[in-house]
Amino acid sequence: MNDYTKIRKTTILFQIWYNKIFILDVYLFMAEQYIDKENLEIIRERLWAISNKKKITLEDIQDRTGFSYSQVHRIVRGSNNMSVSGLIAVCKALEVQPREVFDFEIKIPKHLPLRRDRKA
Repeated sequence: MNDYTKIRKTTILFQIWYNKIFILDVYLFMAEQYIDKENLEIIRERLWAISNKKKITLEDIQDRTGFSYSQVHRIVRGSNNMSVSGLIAVCKALEVQPREVFDFEIKIPKHLPLRRDRKA
């Protein structure tokens, strides 16, 4: 097992003939969720700056998106990953185009050649 995989143990109940219950422990292998904390922080700083500049509170964003306060807080001020749909909803609530939030440079790593080029 590598660093990118974690195991989640799930218990499954099976009810089979004559109402006998069998309990099976099943191990599910799940890929680790990718989170780019550095760039998420930049995005969150921009969202927060825009909301402060326009004097739009988290409660206003909540009203405009229909999200719970905790959802809004996780997107704008949190530290975990956010969905693209949630981010777009917040951009709409802030009356700002996503390109204004994403107007920054990211580090592009050197990659291996494309697979089709490696086969040749």
